[in-house]
Amino acid sequence: MLFDVFPRPRYLRVRAKGREGVVIFPTYVPGSYLVRDLERHLVDIEGIRISKNRFYVREEFWYTVYTSSKDQREALSTGNYIFVNPPAVFPFQDWNEKYCVRFHVDWPIHTTLRKEGEYYCSDDYESFSDSPIQASPDLKLVRIDDYHYVSSIDDLDPEKVRAVIREIDDRLGQRAEYIFFFRRSDKNYGGIEHLKSSSIVVPWDRKDLVVLFAHEYLHRWNVKTFRPKDLELDMEKEVLSDMLWFAEGVTDYMALVSAVRVGAVSTEEAGKYLANAMAKMTFPGARRTSLAEASRTTWIKYYKQDENFLNSSVSYYDGGLLLGLILDAHLTRVGERIFNVFKNIPQRYTFDDLDRYFRAKGYVDLERLVYSPAVSLLEELKTLLDVSVVDQGIPYYGLMMDNNRVIFVEDDSPADVSSIIPNDTIVGVDGTSRQLEVKDEVNLTIVREGRLMNIKLRSGRSPGHKVRFRVRGELSQAIFNLNEWFGESNLSIL
Repeated sequence: MLFDVFPRPRYLRVRAKGREGVVIFPTYVPGSYLVRDLERHLVDIEGIRISKNRFYVREEFWYTVYTSSKDQREALSTGNYIFVNPPAVFPFQDWNEKYCVRFHVDWPIHTTLRKEGEYYCSDDYESFSDSPIQASPDLKLVRIDDYHYVSSIDDLDPEKVRAVIREIDDRLGQRAEYIFFFRRSDKNYGGIEHLKSSSIVVPWDRKDLVVLFAHEYLHRWNVKTFRPKDLELDMEKEVLSDMLWFAEGVTDYMALVSAVRVGAVSTEEAGKYLANAMAKMTFPGARRTSLAEASRTTWIKYYKQDENFLNSSVSYYDGGLLLGLILDAHLTRVGERIFNVFKNIPQRYTFDDLDRYFRAKGYVDLERLVYSPAVSLLEELKTLLDVSVVDQGIPYYGLMMDNNRVIFVEDDSPADVSSIIPNDTIVGVDGTSRQLEVKDEVNLTIVREGRLMNIKLRSGRSPGHKVRFRVRGELSQAIFNLNEWFGESNLSIL
């Protein structure tokens, strides 16, 4: 198919040429496990709708897409800037045919698509849809090294990113040209991976970019080159996988450890990052949910998190991060590292492929840690590191607060027993307007759905959520390139 794009603020007008027949607009984008119903942004189309995202069209047809999303998983068009994630704008017919696009602007354009005359092309829809396009009169290409660049309208110091990219390339090899599409915004949208690029949008005050850049870059291997066999693309309906703990969580571990090893991130911030992942394994959701189950339910749980998430599920990012550390610690004993996995598994790998590799290295507990409740990860870590839950047994209520609004109530906690629920607003404590502090007993005045209520809240004993860890000696040196490393979680629960 051939697309000619005529941009204007908030809209892209597209002339498409293909074959008369059905065109299909993707309902989600690979790497983001959320049905976005991207076709909802269609404003008009010369065709007949036959389902929510399928249209019967003639050989040539026009359509208009509303493009005002700051999320780099979709598309944005303003008077001086364009960013397009192709699945958000362009439909497909035959998955394996050639796709080309031309943008009718006189601005610099950055993309990993192949340039053919005035068009940017790819030989199939998978690679076409995996190639973002960014354009602006203010667009700059910042050199990281001979292979890696940052495409952005904003400034970025590439020094720390350069160090961690070099560390990853030294571990995994296969240097190739790669672009980080980067933009500052008023909201944190994180990153999303592509084979030859990644797209990162973060708020102006976010400074901790190195681990995020490393995480997305590592997806060049884990997900884009090596992919779970049960994670085949569909683009119209959810694809369920048990393996996101490895595809995402272990990727996060490799990003963190790479950044720590080269000193590209402060050990304090990195320690807090790791300790917070441990702390989340102390909540009820980790006693109920395995990493495999968390992965399988990502479409309805992780990507649709509500105020009860810590009670009902667990993050496969956090759990996979911890499991990555466990596996790496065992591999160091036999002279290998977690990066070696990719030299020993097929490009479409299964759990059995991973389990077979780790068993060959003497580690037999992978199945238990993946398919048992995720709390087992914390217990396993205690056999490798100095890990302690330092607030166990102290007085607590079981509440997380955002100013005076309740945002989380732990199951079976004193707050739960007292019938406090999320979104209650605490406007009085013992008859005065002040911040809630843990005492033996308090009388609360709350607002719930516009009604004033009085609740008596007695403290109980905390099951423990504040985690400290310390790793030292040969293990710390082998993994983190540090003689000693420690961290403490900062999740705030009253």
